[in-house]
Amino acid sequence: MNKELKRVYISVDIEGMEGVVSRKQIMRNGADFSFARKRLAEDVNAAVQACLDSGVEEVVVCDGHGDMENILIEDLHPEAKLINGAMRSSLQLQMIEDGFDAVIFFGHAGAGVSYNGVLDHAYHAGKIYNIRMNGITMNTEAVINSAIAGYYSVPVVAAVGDAAFADEIRQFIPEIETIVVKQGLSRFSALSIHPTKARKLIYEGVKKGLSNKNKIEPYKLSSPITMEIDFKDSNMAETAVLIPGVKRISPRTISFCGDPETVFKLQTLIIYRLVDELI
Repeated sequence: MNKELKRVYISVDIEGMEGVVSRKQIMRNGADFSFARKRLAEDVNAAVQACLDSGVEEVVVCDGHGDMENILIEDLHPEAKLINGAMRSSLQLQMIEDGFDAVIFFGHAGAGVSYNGVLDHAYHAGKIYNIRMNGITMNTEAVINSAIAGYYSVPVVAAVGDAAFADEIRQFIPEIETIVVKQGLSRFSALSIHPTKARKLIYEGVKKGLSNKNKIEPYKLSSPITMEIDFKDSNMAETAVLIPGVKRISPRTISFCGDPETVFKLQTLIIYRLVDELI
């Protein structure tokens, strides 16, 4: 048993999984959502089993897509614990500060970062255009999540998604184990492998990532952090500057500078609680 791997965190978004190419699969009212959520649970279970077979004592799965109630707990591996439900303080890393030894992401390409990133976006496809941290564009959600995990000294050891997503996260964490389950052909089409083969790759990739944990440094941003968000519409910036300390630096761009914990909490407040309510 690996004594250095007691607790592992798995953060799950649905867009990166094999076969998912449109809103029919990712939206609750979509015609194929029920099939996609079942496949997602099976993919996650492959990662959970890899953790257990690597000697991990506790695996926590965080449902981080949409309303955050996508994985049915009865479909999840019985040895895993599930965080779900939208009324919480973190979008995709709730409880990460409680002490984990490694993180695994199921993710997708960032808005406009790569060619042929399937369903690429940054949190809200119709509302967020760009997010920058310390001047670096971080539209790939898993990259920002890596910085949040890094603040709590937790390394990201493996990431599951399409080829564009894999390339994007490797630019920030070169040693990470990336598990590619589809190749984007456009924003709404892809060449996917069969789910059975995808789960085999996920299992093997997660095991490899966990075995390389000591070679992967937590990804950290220098403090203080300056966060800038370009919104799609100007009214979003108008609303965000009602928060003390937030500055409006262009008609639809806001900026905030602070310590990492404050910046990450503010990001959740603006993107999840504030912007989500704006028309």
